[in-house]
Amino acid sequence: MNILSLNLIPRNVPHTIVEIKAGMEAKRKLLSLGLHVGDSIVKLNDPNWSPVLIRNLTTRSSKIAIGQGLARKIMVADAQP
Repeated sequence: MNILSLNLIPRNVPHTIVEIKAGMEAKRKLLSLGLHVGDSIVKLNDPNWSPVLIRNLTTRSSKIAIGQGLARKIMVADAQP
């Protein structure tokens, strides 16, 4: 299982959130956006400095935009087929 931060994964490839390496406030913000450990997500863009757009496949959410700093704290692994 290859674990990377969200900002490093390729776009349009499903991944599973395995860990959130952030403080309580950042975790609370992600929970309010509907992102949880174990959720399957897909990154929709490859930004260098703009927000990272993702879609939660588990909850079938609409697009979610998060900053680069927060994206670096979300650790993901390849989704199991």
